[in-house]
Amino acid sequence: MYALILLILGFILGFFTRGLISKPTYQQKKRSYYRPLTHQQKLQLKSFHQTDSDRIRELNLLSTNESSFLRLLKQTFIDFDVAIKQKRFIILDKDKMPCAIFEYRDGTQAIKLVDKEDGIPLHLYKGLISSSELKIDYQNIISAYK
Repeated sequence: MYALILLILGFILGFFTRGLISKPTYQQKKRSYYRPLTHQQKLQLKSFHQTDSDRIRELNLLSTNESSFLRLLKQTFIDFDVAIKQKRFIILDKDKMPCAIFEYRDGTQAIKLVDKEDGIPLHLYKGLISSSELKIDYQNIISAYK
């Protein structure tokens, strides 16, 4: 019985003396403000990989037709870099900013479509691997780029 009373008395005294002991002063937490990305930062994120292994993994996922399409892109766009992200071929200028996006899909019927995504021309090739079509797109991109 005495042990129970002493235990309860110890809890009560501990509760009240806890407030008397000086608490360590905590530094005020730095507030992190959410700053939305600018349009230019979003465009740069389209083409950058976190690591080299991610870039290599993207290259390994390409099919044989996509690999040959990539070779044609690199031959056509000599002055530009070609980045691959999510099976999309992104043409980068000297400042590493995307100036065109190419996408290749396998198919039985040859189709070529041009659209815009975030202000960047998106060229979709389906079942069509043609260096002459790529040269036409190259001329259009160069004329719009100047």
